[in-house]
Amino acid sequence: MQAKIHSRETRIYLGCLFLLPVFAGLGLLYRSGSGIPAWLLPPCMFHTLTGFSCPGCGCTRAVAALLRGDLLLSLRLNPGILYCAVIYILFLLSHTATLLFAWIIRLLNTLSGHCHGTKKLPSHKWERSLLCLCGRIHGMKARPIYLYLLTYIFVIFGILRFCAELWQRLH
Repeated sequence: MQAKIHSRETRIYLGCLFLLPVFAGLGLLYRSGSGIPAWLLPPCMFHTLTGFSCPGCGCTRAVAALLRGDLLLSLRLNPGILYCAVIYILFLLSHTATLLFAWIIRLLNTLSGHCHGTKKLPSHKWERSLLCLCGRIHGMKARPIYLYLLTYIFVIFGILRFCAELWQRLH
């Protein structure tokens, strides 16, 4: 039987899950000392034409540093990449926790229904509160505000880097 994927959040979550082994493979590749050869990557057209770094310059090096586990270098090269990694991880963890807790609650309700007819098992107060808490956990929603923040990070970082490069050239 083919399952239908209804919500946009579920499609985004499945896409993030699909990318997880890709990122893990790239991380292993970079940790082993290998990497993607520089000649395979296209040059930055803005930098080629103007000689100045664009707001996205350093993204490839920041991703490589992040995959090697060097968080500070990744942040220094381009803070937008670390921001994307944090949002990606939080999104995956929150949705996985939501699905896991929903599955546990369904399983417990099914088991208690099978063991005692249709009545639910009487539980202790702490068990009810734990199940209530788990039932209220919802996955982090993919909202446009995260994209807006990323855009602001790239623009502000690009302006600051441009000003620093201009200052160095003038002096």
